[in-house]
Amino acid sequence: MRGRMMLVIVALVLGVGAGARCETDANGEPGRGGAEEGGDSGAGTQPLATIVVTATRTATRLDEATNSVTVVGDHAIEQRQAETVSELLRDVPGVDIVQNGSRGTSTEIFIRGAEADQTLVLIDGVPLNSVTVGQFDFGTLTTDNVERIEVVRGAGGALYGSQAVGGVVNIITRKGSGTPWVSATGEGGSGSTGRGAIASAGQVGGLRYSLAGAYLDTQGFRPQNDDYRNTTASLRLDYDVNERAVARLFFRYTDTDLGLVNNNNYLSRPDPNARQSDEFLVVKGEWEQELVPDLELRFATSYARDDQKFDDPPDAAETSYTTSHIPSGLVTGEVQLNHYWRRLAITTAGVEIEERTADVRSDVIDPAFEIRSRFDESRGNVAGYFQEQLRLLDGALIGIGGVRIDGNEDFGIAVSPAGSLSYQLPPVPSVRVRTGYAEGFKAPTFNELFFPDFGNPDLEAETSREYNVGLLGSWWDDRAILDVAGFDRDTKNLIEGTVQPDGSFQAQNRGDAHVRGFEVAPRLVLWREPELALGASYTRLFRVDTAPLLRRPKHSGALTVNLAGRDLWRARTRYNLNLNLLAVGDRPDVNPSAGFAFDTNPAYARVDLAGAYTFTGAVAGRGDLMLFAKVQNLFDETYDEVLGFRAPPINVLAGVRATF
Repeated sequence: MRGRMMLVIVALVLGVGAGARCETDANGEPGRGGAEEGGDSGAGTQPLATIVVTATRTATRLDEATNSVTVVGDHAIEQRQAETVSELLRDVPGVDIVQNGSRGTSTEIFIRGAEADQTLVLIDGVPLNSVTVGQFDFGTLTTDNVERIEVVRGAGGALYGSQAVGGVVNIITRKGSGTPWVSATGEGGSGSTGRGAIASAGQVGGLRYSLAGAYLDTQGFRPQNDDYRNTTASLRLDYDVNERAVARLFFRYTDTDLGLVNNNNYLSRPDPNARQSDEFLVVKGEWEQELVPDLELRFATSYARDDQKFDDPPDAAETSYTTSHIPSGLVTGEVQLNHYWRRLAITTAGVEIEERTADVRSDVIDPAFEIRSRFDESRGNVAGYFQEQLRLLDGALIGIGGVRIDGNEDFGIAVSPAGSLSYQLPPVPSVRVRTGYAEGFKAPTFNELFFPDFGNPDLEAETSREYNVGLLGSWWDDRAILDVAGFDRDTKNLIEGTVQPDGSFQAQNRGDAHVRGFEVAPRLVLWREPELALGASYTRLFRVDTAPLLRRPKHSGALTVNLAGRDLWRARTRYNLNLNLLAVGDRPDVNPSAGFAFDTNPAYARVDLAGAYTFTGAVAGRGDLMLFAKVQNLFDETYDEVLGFRAPPINVLAGVRATF
């Protein structure tokens, strides 16, 4: 099998054909002669001329993407004073974010009704989904040194393989440029929360750099065991070796410690001593070079490690001692070639190799019994992918076709094709219609296969097919934008925990999950100076079969209003005021206080408010001094994003940032 797989991959690489040039590096940055990336406009979303890379693995203008893509830029981070990536994803159309209680707790993402482990999450192109449970936990991922977030809504299996069934989220680190600068931030607020951060970026000769470090400490909002600490460090280096070659290094490290007050949720009482810690590391090296005119090579290798620990000693409510240690790792290597032919076509071909490992040790020790769960597993995967992009009729018609072939060590060969079209409607040059088809698959996770008394080694991989249709319109010099999309996705062999005759649960392929839906995302800039911008989103999900979409509402939406201007009370000042309304409808869930029976989690609406006032040139004669504050859950709404896990009440943070 592996011999056939290698022959297919070699054929794909040798078959690199003709392509169209848009010069950027592999991380979506404009290169020599390429289109420049615009700044944020309109409630924190990116202008249509923005260059994105996740949708095609090459540089593509946002308005020319043939599938549904949302880009959240660094201006949105500043407008919202967002400390976590999950804050910025909540109002992306088609995206639902669910957090299990207070700050730092487990946070899931659902895209277009897909399961949490069916969305692929990347940092600078490095896959981060857990090799044991399959999903990525957004609860501890901060915005430190983040430049933008690209969200591909819809299946991405033809380029990214397993777990890209619902979509792809790529968090991209800031790229340094220009005169070096340094910033220092201090803030504090509700729940005895304190945060300090330092960042710097710039260019020195041929070296461009960005770095950031931050420390957060909070006691939370519950009387006990709700505290959380987060230490994060991030670094990116880009070095111009010569006019044709660039070397890059990416590094991100996070260390967290969390009190799990909700650990005893099934007993309806707080847990006074359950703790969780997590040490997370990502390192990536990359080389990009123009081999000959119109032919580019990119080589990258990465290492990601996640070391999780859980400890719950006996307390008044329980006699058992529970502890677990779950170190896991992912090593990847990738080679990609891009060939450009005039302005007509781009041909992309690549090879990926990855190795996943996990060593799970979990113990429950009670005076009456002991349960010791162990497994130590690894899995390799070799994949080849090929994609052709065509620009016809002077760019009015854009077509993309591709296929990926994965050779999985445990599940054999999986073929994931995809195709999409975009057409610019005459005589309305600002309106494009889009349509596409994609297939995907998700290999079972290590827990689903091997976890004692739950895993099932006879599982088959989940497979999916998805149809998409949409429209992207722009009027009034991009001051009015409308993004509408509809989709239909059918997933086969869905893996779910199933009750056995002895009362235990086992992972099994239960059948199909068929979901339809549509997304509407308008944006309007009412005036420019001062700028008043409105952004909104609405998502409607339909489950075609009878099974419930747990924790995913049929109706959800958001509204953002942002006011920004200069010289409000004095010259050389800037101000920004951001109001965000999130509305989430009723959604099915399991109720821990009712024996985990199905129940309805009622709808809620939450309002967040953020503001900043900046004195330009106030630090050392040329730097800026910013005063900022934000209020989350402004009207103190009482709600659970997950039944039994109370969301935080109203809370306030305020601080100061000096940049020089």
